[in-house]
Amino acid sequence: EALIFSQSQRLFSQLRSCTMAICQTKVVHAQAVADNVTHLKLAVPEGCQWVTGQFARIAMPSTNEPQWRCYSIASKAGADTLDFFIARVKGGAVSPRLCNLKVGETILLDTEMNGMLIESRLQPGGRDLWLLSTGTGVAPFVAIVSDDSIMDKYERVFLVHGVRNWNETQYLQHVLKLQPKLRVMASVTRDEGAVIDVRIPDALESGLLEATAEAKLTPQASRVMLCGNPAMVKAVRASMRARGIVSPRNGEPGQLLAENFWL
Repeated sequence: EALIFSQSQRLFSQLRSCTMAICQTKVVHAQAVADNVTHLKLAVPEGCQWVTGQFARIAMPSTNEPQWRCYSIASKAGADTLDFFIARVKGGAVSPRLCNLKVGETILLDTEMNGMLIESRLQPGGRDLWLLSTGTGVAPFVAIVSDDSIMDKYERVFLVHGVRNWNETQYLQHVLKLQPKLRVMASVTRDEGAVIDVRIPDALESGLLEATAEAKLTPQASRVMLCGNPAMVKAVRASMRARGIVSPRNGEPGQLLAENFWL
């Protein structure tokens, strides 16, 4: 009992020494949705607010310094739960423990949210919204397509998910809010059967992506968001720049927002 009290006291002191944004919350849903991906839903702490498209820091409770990781929030602003897709990293220090969490267990949350993928930062106008992602970088786009205040601005929304195997993308059919204006396209590079069977940058350069979507990427018609591995983000940004689709800079609005996401 003395040991348990001592550990609890250390954790309480640790939380007090951090910013007031650090709090504990509970897991209300935990489900493996792919071979290496777990869908976590956390209870929303009182007063916790976020903007659709942001990310949050989460960590396992620890008697030592918590090991924080950033994960994009897969639920829209004001949702009943904070949703995350956690990719299990083999040999990782944090993600395997997060993926093993059970309903009712406690997790640490930093309620000071951040992120670049805020739709209001895009230049107003545009008919089409393109959401290009790889792996669990699709999370903020799951939130975006569930947010009517964003979807109502566009005539068409194209969500592209780049993965190696079908198993890594099939869960989207269960978590996405399906609607007539939404077109979901998978870029699957190792399994057969995908219309887009090459990496997103290659599909963009060859014209396959636009042909599949039956839409053109132009500065006038298109607004673009990228979230995924740095190689994809860098290559697509370069391709977009050549078309005149650029990020906001020097106070000027842009048509593209990007965020690196390693898994």
